[in-house]
Amino acid sequence: MIPPAHYALSEILIVIASLYTARQLSTNKNYFALIGILLLGLTAAIGAVRFGIINSELIVQINKILALYAGISALSLVSTQLVFNSYLKNFGKYIFLIALVSILCALLFPKLLLLNLIYLWSIVSIILSIFLCEKIIAKKILNGILMSILIFGFLFLSKRGLFAESLGADLSFHLYHIFIAAWILSMGYVLNLRNN
Repeated sequence: MIPPAHYALSEILIVIASLYTARQLSTNKNYFALIGILLLGLTAAIGAVRFGIINSELIVQINKILALYAGISALSLVSTQLVFNSYLKNFGKYIFLIALVSILCALLFPKLLLLNLIYLWSIVSIILSIFLCEKIIAKKILNGILMSILIFGFLFLSKRGLFAESLGADLSFHLYHIFIAAWILSMGYVLNLRNN
């Protein structure tokens, strides 16, 4: 079954969110996070082409593969950026190395590691955003909530999510992509806190 063309709309939302956030991240020299966000934007752009223009088997496979690896890459690179922007910046290169190794391992053993690494990097990024970005408790909580948007979308709204079936394919698809776009936009805020 060919997915409806309106799926391209929420993919375009992610592309717009990625470009907007990429500009902020570039201005603030958050280059690790910038690469991760741009990978998500690239994946969404391919998705927009897939749903809106060309639905060839090659485009479908590229989009599906990139979707998972862009998620791991974005989460691990945002985590790396959080460490580089904190008082623990000397450990940033180690986190970056761990991120690269985890992405490589996911490429080598996708069935075994892919989903587990998405969960792991989600948890790591949430913990880092809470403990490294702010001293005020309310802002720590806000950072944790903002960083949690992506994992909540994945757990509840993605194709395998808990509410996907009850919401229906179209609504869960769009809501999931809105969650991704919201998470991307929030990265400009969370990562900017250490630069002030």
